[in-house]
Formats: sequence, structure tokens, C-alpha cells
Amino acid sequence: MKKRIAAFLALFGMACLAACGGGGEMGKGEIEDTPKVTLHVWHQWTNDTNELKKLYDKAIEQYMKEHQNIVIQTYTLDTEAYKTKISAEFAGAADEIDVFYYWGAATAKKLVQADKLLPLDDYITEEIRGRLLPESAAAFQYGGKTYSLPSFSWYLTLFCNKDIFEEAGAAIPTTYTELLDAVRQINDLGAVTPIAAGAKDGWNLALIYQALAMREVGAKEVNRMLSGEVLFEDKGYTQAAEKMAELYNLNAFGGNPLEAGNDEANRIFVKGEAAMRITGSWFANQIYTDDAATINPDHVVACSFPMIEGKGNASDYCGGFVESFWVNKNTEYEKEAAEFAIYINEAIGNAAYESGSGFSGWKTRQEKNELNPLFVQIEKLLLDGRTGVLAWDTSLDSHAAAVHNDQVQFLCTPDADIDAFIDAHKKAINLK
Repeated sequence: MKKRIAAFLALFGMACLAACGGGGEMGKGEIEDTPKVTLHVWHQWTNDTNELKKLYDKAIEQYMKEHQNIVIQTYTLDTEAYKTKISAEFAGAADEIDVFYYWGAATAKKLVQADKLLPLDDYITEEIRGRLLPESAAAFQYGGKTYSLPSFSWYLTLFCNKDIFEEAGAAIPTTYTELLDAVRQINDLGAVTPIAAGAKDGWNLALIYQALAMREVGAKEVNRMLSGEVLFEDKGYTQAAEKMAELYNLNAFGGNPLEAGNDEANRIFVKGEAAMRITGSWFANQIYTDDAATINPDHVVACSFPMIEGKGNASDYCGGFVESFWVNKNTEYEKEAAEFAIYINEAIGNAAYESGSGFSGWKTRQEKNELNPLFVQIEKLLLDGRTGVLAWDTSLDSHAAAVHNDQVQFLCTPDADIDAFIDAHKKAINLK
């Protein structure tokens, strides 16, 4: 007992000395003794050639240098597996997730309604709000609360390899008829796929259908359908499906497009094995940086999706602000997670713009002559845009979104049943 009392008095005396001599500042030893906070962060960029993954990794490294008491543990899955995993985790408490990459609008709405997400309003200062572009946070606001902030926006782009077009004697398509003509001429070359579709990943193929539907129906009316104002009934949706089947039957997407996913489609294009790639503006930088690339980036042109003669507005486009990092309301470290989410959204947004991967939701200032030429081309296209349509799988509820991505793949099969495609959409979208 005497030994225990002596030990206690010794420790008490050391504590008093420390308290009296601190001068109000933490010493080096105290910083080192500060408990570490580990944030578990999830995202969908798994491929090391993905420019957004590179930007994320660089931002994380910088953040941990500036916040030495915080450790960021990152977990990744490919897009479709990622969506499934996130849904499964948030069916419960998602204990192993603090911050995660997700999509706003209708996609995150179900998590907001289930009270799974943390509002960030208490952590968004006026100074932070002042750095945002006007209206860029609209897809992340629900019931008057802000649950996330934008990172970057995208623009659905038709990338064309001019060398292949010249060899085939084809014109860069500005209309659907010209697109069909180009497909036929490129097919005559024999060894080149007209359009690298990535159809194994349904969302890749869905973007092409959505662009056709936008041209047939018009962006304003598509947005009304996605928001539930009108039903999925316009005949333009059927005509868009017929055009998808027509492209498939012309061998536009290669012999069996369902065998190759997103990454493979990107590889096929950058190796000069496909004449066209229809995907988000985020692909522009990969054309310059992918180690597997054999094409000349200066011979690639970025175009808006072709018009359908006599229909739609040239200023309609697919894209917008919807991608972001969110905070699990169940996180053990609310303040740290919220501050990190705000940081990573701004960091990714600005870095995406500076690297030519996306259009920042923040007031970044990057000299135009430092951006890659393809990205500058796309930015000009975006500036001409007036009405954007977000990807349908981020605007529809989860069930309808899954039906849509699955059903689009059936359009790339022999004897595609257009009526069944439309009926499946009506049941998923109209019957709520």
C-alpha cells in the first residue's frame, strides 16, 4: 500500500509540473500523444490508370500531412459492386464507413429519407460557401439542408480518332444519320470497332441510350420524367431504343459488346482499336496519360452527341454536378468526417479541373494554356450547353435505376424486344 501511495504522489507531482509549465501551447510530446482518429473512406476508383484515383491519392497524402492526428483508410470496389456494397452497408449501420463517394439527386435521397446521412450545414462556413460556384450544390440539398458539396461535373462526350475516320473516308458525325454512315465506313476497314461501348457495365451502355433519348424527347421533358412530373410514355423513348438496337445490328459496338466493360472500352480506344468512345468528359485526361495509349492525343476530337434530324435542341446535353463525398450519420467522428468530406470534395473538384478530368464546382483559377486541348474543347461545348440531364441511375430511385441499366443491355442482343424494354421501364418508373 505504501508503494502504491508513493507511486500515485509521484505521478501527481509530474502532472502538476506539466500543467504549470505548458504556457498554453502543446509541446511535441503532447502532439505525439494525441489519439489518432481513423476515418474509413470508400470510393469506386479501383484502376491505377484512373486519373480521379490518382488525384484522390494525392489529396489524401496532403491531408494527412496537414492533419497528423488523422489516418485515412481507403476502400475501393468497381462501380457496380460498389453500388451493391454501399446499399448493403446502409441497410444496417454501415459501421465500417465514415465518408463515402456517392451520387446526389435521387440516388442519395433514399439515404437522406432513411436518416443515414449527416447534414454538413454546421461545418459549412460563409467562407466555404463563397468558394462554391452558384447552384453547384443543388443536387446535394434536401429539405433545406445541405448533405454534401460538389466535387466536379461531367459532360457526355463523343471522342473520335481522326486518323481512323480519315482512313475510312468518314466524316466526324454531327447527326445520327452521319453516325450510321461512319459506322458502316469504319466497319469496312475490318479490324477496327466503330464505338467502344463498355456494355458489360450497364451504365456505360445506358449513357448512350440516355443521349439518344435526350435527342428524341428533349432534355426538359426527360428531366420532368426523371423527377416524376410526367410518366415514361413519350414515344421518343421507344425511338431511342430502336436506334440503340439499330446500332447494335450494324455492328457499331463490335461483335459481342457485352464482353467488355468500362476499363476495357477505354483501353480499346486509347490503343487505336476503336474509332469512337461515348463517355464522360473525365476520360479526356486518360487519353494523354494512360501508359497503354498508342494513339496521338492531338488526333482525337471531342464532340457533342449527334443530333437527330428535326428534333431536340443543340444546347441540350447529358451531364452536371452529382458526384460527391458524403458522411455517414453513424460515424464516431462527426467533426473530423465532416471537415474531411468538405476538404476532399473541393480538392477533387479543383484537381479534376486542373488535370482536365472534370469541371470543378469550386471557383478554381487555372490558366487555360495549362489544360489539355481535349478538355478545352469539351469546356467550350459545355459553355454552349443550356439544359443538362444527369445520368438516369443517379436520378431514378434505386430499383428503377437498376432496371434501366439492366434493360439497356438487352438492346445489344439479337432480336431485341423493344416492347419488353419499354414495358419494363413503365413498370419500374411509372408505378411508384
